[in-house]
Amino acid sequence: MLLRGRRAWIALTILTTLLIPAVASFAAGPRNELQQKKDALEKLQAEIAEQEAKAGSLQEEVDAINASMIRLREELTKLNAEIAAIESRVRTAQARIDAAQADIDKIKKVATRQAVSLYKAGATETLDALLNAQSLSELDNRVEMLGVAAQQNTGALIEYSRLQVEIEAAHQELFDRKEELEAAEERQRSILESLDARHAELQKKLELLERRLGKKYAHEGDLEAGIQELEADLLEKITLDSVAMLGKSSQGYIWPLNGNVTSYYGPRWGRMHTGIDIDGTTGHPIVASKSGTVILASSYSGYGNAVIIDHGGVQTLYAHMSSFAVSEGQQISQGEIVGNVGCTGSCTGDHLHFEVRVNGEPVDPMNYLP
Repeated sequence: MLLRGRRAWIALTILTTLLIPAVASFAAGPRNELQQKKDALEKLQAEIAEQEAKAGSLQEEVDAINASMIRLREELTKLNAEIAAIESRVRTAQARIDAAQADIDKIKKVATRQAVSLYKAGATETLDALLNAQSLSELDNRVEMLGVAAQQNTGALIEYSRLQVEIEAAHQELFDRKEELEAAEERQRSILESLDARHAELQKKLELLERRLGKKYAHEGDLEAGIQELEADLLEKITLDSVAMLGKSSQGYIWPLNGNVTSYYGPRWGRMHTGIDIDGTTGHPIVASKSGTVILASSYSGYGNAVIIDHGGVQTLYAHMSSFAVSEGQQISQGEIVGNVGCTGSCTGDHLHFEVRVNGEPVDPMNYLP
């Protein structure tokens, strides 16, 4: 926006000063240099836009990975809760196992005696059927088939086998569940590690792009500053050449600004207009009409930002300026820039209010200007 504003300002200034033949004599060098800088800036800004697009795309990918990692961590949290519940069931099952084991310990001696009796009696088939059952249903079926359920000498052995089957089944279930959970946890860890690595890679690329963009932004700032400086130099040259073309009066004064006089010295709107108004654009340089000493460079009542230069009994005043280029007490040469056109103080539009004062009293500036 700043550059566009300055370009408009330069274009308007050049358009105004084209009325003066002297403008055609400007050196091509500064203008060529300015155009080169503008071309370089345009190219750099295109590169910046491309890099910013890449950075934006990578940032979206990083954000997507972050979102995915959040979802995985939520799943992991649920899994941890499930693990905790299963571990609770494991402890409960273990307690049942311990209780069953305690019961086995109580009947172990009796069951052993019964097993020995069966062995001695040659009932090894019955003994194998009772001791090698893989499930409770299989054990019940074998007991029913063998017809030993009613036999008093096998009751403890049957109960022993039943408890052993229950313990083995509980152990197998717990083992399977733990193995399943360990596999799930390992899978989650693997996914998270992969995502972390991908995220780190993308973040590294993003940081690299940002560093490159930082350098390009700095270069962009340098180019913009250089363009502004060149534009200011060109505008100053335009100003000096344009007022120089108007010549110097017999009293030794030059015009402070090349522009149409929109209001002359004399009565105006029922009061005295103590100077002349010269049309201009905000920011346009104003030059000293004659060499002298700056005796005022500040806000000055309705004049707004104003500069007064003393030329030895005669003073010139430059009012409504947007900014200052001199300070009080400064010695200034004719044609040196004192400030810039503006509309500060009591003002209805951009212009320079210029006065000539003799011993502090305003006189018609037109009598002093070429």
